[in-house]
Amino acid sequence: MERLRHRLRGPWRLAIRQASMEPTIREGDWLLVDPTTTRWPRRGTIVAFLEPDSGALAVKRVAGRPGERVPFGSGYLELADDEAWLLADATAEATAAAGFGEPIDSRRYGPVTVAALIGRVWFRYAPIGRIGRPPPRTLARPTVPDHRRLDEPRPAG
Repeated sequence: MERLRHRLRGPWRLAIRQASMEPTIREGDWLLVDPTTTRWPRRGTIVAFLEPDSGALAVKRVAGRPGERVPFGSGYLELADDEAWLLADATAEATAAAGFGEPIDSRRYGPVTVAALIGRVWFRYAPIGRIGRPPPRTLARPTVPDHRRLDEPRPAG
């Protein structure tokens, strides 16, 4: 009960100050977040979380769920039972054009644990012309070729 009470105090409103989720979420959008979310939601859901490397509050889309394999480099990573793979919607070109540089997501900082999850983004309440739920995106389960796991030793030779 105490954990739930603590989460209900958490950030309900977020002001977006960067372009990594464009065109879905734009700089200047104001979002409402459901802080009672305590597990990784389904693939395609937009979440607010604390970035592992900086602790900064960020918004990204769930692209890989606990227990799944995600392509990474020349192999794949297998997500632990409490980890998700979070990706930006925007391309590097789109964020560079907006003056922000390359999007920062799980491709840079790796899997994100559920302890860093703040909540599920469920509504945009400003600006007036963009009020409504952020449009969902159906993402297929990541397909990973039969490459080696990145934590396996390289063969000698």
